Amino acid sequence: MAYLANMFSYTFMVRALIVGLLVSLCAALLGVSLVLKRYSMIGDGLSHVGFGALAVASVLGASELGVAIPVVVVAAILLLRLSSSAAIKGDAAIALISTGSLALGVSVTSGMNTDVMNFLFGSILAMSQSDVTLSIILSACVLTLFVLFYCRMFAVTFDEGFARATGANAGLYNTLLACLTAVTIV
Repeated sequence: MAYLANMFSYTFMVRALIVGLLVSLCAALLGVSLVLKRYSMIGDGLSHVGFGALAVASVLGASELGVAIPVVVVAAILLLRLSSSAAIKGDAAIALISTGSLALGVSVTSGMNTDVMNFLFGSILAMSQSDVTLSIILSACVLTLFVLFYCRMFAVTFDEGFARATGANAGLYNTLLACLTAVTIV
């Protein structure tokens, strides 16, 4: 017990615990819907999109999260639209976008002195206080929206035709699920 008390006497450990718990809670809640809708690989795909966005932000000297969040949200919505309207479904669409984004990130960063692989394989222990604050705010938003719209998203996840027949805007709730997933991934 003294070992745990000593371990959490360090600020970076407390930050890592808080963010780790919040992100895992968000991922667990969203994960069921994503697997049932055949988007089980969306976490991997969007993380590669995030890598590409972070690489471009590094090259441009822009705010990494300021670029990554909107780009990954747009990619999640694009994935949703692509897999619902085209011959490419679910995980195949995710693989297509994922490899393209990873290729963009690698090609943009070739020859750079900065190691942007740290963004892809970063450490939760190295988060700054502003990163922790942003993570808490975004996690609170994701959890709040998920709880508020849980019944409708549940209906759209399990039987989209029935949800449409009852008057639910399935497109809106699918888009909400994609956006919440994108924010959780970033």
